Amino acid sequence: MKSDLDKHIERHIKDREFKVYFDRADAKRKIAQEIVSLRQTYHITQAQLAKQVKTCQQVISRLENPNDKRIPSFDFLDRVARSFDRKLVISME
Repeated sequence: MKSDLDKHIERHIKDREFKVYFDRADAKRKIAQEIVSLRQTYHITQAQLAKQVKTCQQVISRLENPNDKRIPSFDFLDRVARSFDRKLVISME
């Protein structure tokens, strides 16, 4: 059974402008979840990650907040990925 939110999205996803904003928010949520997951797996704090990527803890906090509308740069995401000995992979679907 679909939730009210799922029904709302289904009704509006055909609207081009809605889809752009929806996809952007979904990408931001996925980035936030991935960073939190990696940080927890490596047992490091936001402050420790910030030091590794040469930024401040508040920037990591915003990065991990899916409600923050800012999208991080590829360069910044690459620095974060490398701090976990990972590589940044971008795809288009």
